[in-house]
Amino acid sequence: MEDRGVEPHFAMRDQPPADPEKARADRKANIEARIRMQSRQKTPEYSVSQRFRKKVEECFGWIKTIGGLSRSRWPDRWKLKQQFTLNAAAYNLVRMNKLKPL
Repeated sequence: MEDRGVEPHFAMRDQPPADPEKARADRKANIEARIRMQSRQKTPEYSVSQRFRKKVEECFGWIKTIGGLSRSRWPDRWKLKQQFTLNAAAYNLVRMNKLKPL
């Protein structure tokens, strides 16, 4: 993603990465990427990205638990897509109900 000019914003553990100088050659690039990601975590863009991520994860969590998509009932992708669309519409109705003034 970085080669294409996209800054990845994924959640990481607080554990510090290993020293890239002491690492094996095949792990060196991964450790350096983790170090770059830790520096990105301190930016305001990262915190905004994580807030939006929470909203998306909340939606998928509702669809999986309440909507029943944690396990697929049909092997056909078309039917699964239909069920996902129906669940997403239902979740939008739930969200709209919360926006309604009392």
